[in-house]
Amino acid sequence: MKVGIIGAGAAGTSAAKTLHASGAGIDVDLFARSGEQPSNRTLVNKGVAIGLLEPHQTALPPTGVETIGDTVRAIDPRSREVHLDSGQTHTYDALIIASGSRPRALGETILGRDHSRRTGQLSTLHSIADAIRVRDLLASTHPARVLILGGGLVASETASLLTDSGHDVALITRALLPGARALGEETARRLLDLHLPQHAAYLGRTLTAIRSHADRITVVLNDGPRVDGDLAIVAHGTMPAAPAPWTGPDGIPVDDHLRSLHAPRQRIYAAGGVAVHHYPGHSSYRIDHWDDSVAQGAHAARTLLHDLGLGDDPGIYLPSSPFSARVHGHTLVGAGHPALGTSTRVVSTDPLLTVHYLGDIPVALTGIDAASLVREWMPRLHQPAPPRS
Repeated sequence: MKVGIIGAGAAGTSAAKTLHASGAGIDVDLFARSGEQPSNRTLVNKGVAIGLLEPHQTALPPTGVETIGDTVRAIDPRSREVHLDSGQTHTYDALIIASGSRPRALGETILGRDHSRRTGQLSTLHSIADAIRVRDLLASTHPARVLILGGGLVASETASLLTDSGHDVALITRALLPGARALGEETARRLLDLHLPQHAAYLGRTLTAIRSHADRITVVLNDGPRVDGDLAIVAHGTMPAAPAPWTGPDGIPVDDHLRSLHAPRQRIYAAGGVAVHHYPGHSSYRIDHWDDSVAQGAHAARTLLHDLGLGDDPGIYLPSSPFSARVHGHTLVGAGHPALGTSTRVVSTDPLLTVHYLGDIPVALTGIDAASLVREWMPRLHQPAPPRS
């Protein structure tokens, strides 16, 4: 039995380790992108971009399986063939697609976007290459004026890290209350309260143009103001990054065991930022954070072992992994996937903990400085409330 794993990030390496540790005698090939060293993506902004770590220090440990540095460009689901950047073709008995995500770019209608990217004054912060580009610009201009475009977890944590490093930061968000949809209004409000005393914030604004100059970049906002900086970082989330025939923006739909719905009998699985799930009673969703991708990769591998008659049924996948971000001296912490919730309930105000419910079932947690409460609540996620006496 030969298994190909496409992608050597959190989900791919987790799947590889699970198969290797199973003792099932499966031959595994782990495909990384051409010319890239498999690395811990959480250290892109936490370590390399701020100069705390060198790129080689973000390398992932060995998985015990062969790693092939050759990007998979396309898959033939029926024959389970993978076509590589080098022109080679390999055939496998089963495939786990864990090719991750790519950063969401600014809209094409924003004037000057492409020119600013070419000058290096407009960047994402998703890969090690992004981190090196940001690090080098910050090192040549200290303190730098950095414009963070976005208000999610990565944007918030990056704004905090750069402020702590002595840089002048401006947070520019499309929402009046950044993160409210993902974190709940109470957690988002507390998070905004942490930002406002530390740096400028332009809330409820969109970009109409970006202008690059020899010594600065200028962002033009929809209501007229112009904000100058040395660098603008786009942090508007991610999109799935899959090989053909899944190269569009929609990702790879999976069933509740992470089997590909487009190839249900071809022993093809998907995990991590490329996989699109469906929670009972809810619409489709996708999760792209490190710990959850690790959990998905292991789950997909265990499902594969079960389908081959080599392991127990792992059950259905339910998102319950923890996540955290350090923001201006406090810790934003959570577990599960808050976007699944249809209502929220504040169960503690000091420290803050909000529980996100889908109907009567808790599906996620968010809070500030509430790590112990999150650990206490995590076993209750996805469990119906006990009947009242």
